[in-house]
Amino acid sequence: MLGEGYVAAALRRRTDLWACAVDIGPYQRVPVPYLIYDGTSLPFHDATFDTTLISLALHYCADPEAVLDEALRITTTRLIILESVYRNRCERFCLERLDGWVSRYRHGGDMHHALAFKRVDEWQRIFAARSLETIDRRWLGSRWERLVHQLTLFVLEKPGSPCASVNRPP
Repeated sequence: MLGEGYVAAALRRRTDLWACAVDIGPYQRVPVPYLIYDGTSLPFHDATFDTTLISLALHYCADPEAVLDEALRITTTRLIILESVYRNRCERFCLERLDGWVSRYRHGGDMHHALAFKRVDEWQRIFAARSLETIDRRWLGSRWERLVHQLTLFVLEKPGSPCASVNRPP
């Protein structure tokens, strides 16, 4: 779920991985394999991908947990989620305003309004409810960028995945 295709294009240039961008509308900006889906059912068979990246998309979803479950359905091993989070009411207020402005600017007002901003602990509870193991979690951006936008990377592993016990401390 990489709406505009920039990340998929970068992966294709730097690796031999096959990457495809998926979103709910025609937001593609670079020539990569691109699918528009209905926001409910991803057009892939179960366990199609080793790794799935959801980049800055869940906060736009009316039901982010259903979208997460659908991503888990098509993924065998690892889920990487990049998401905007907040720590307090002031940050949430700023994040909603900033996100609304950026979305209108980038997509001419054609993006859904962000609905599902969450705190890190809320996302972690959602992941734990699905037995996902957090392999890594980190704040991204400079100290100054984090004053306005709390961008967080979650690297999650599915239970029973082929990598579940590889390179883990005892």
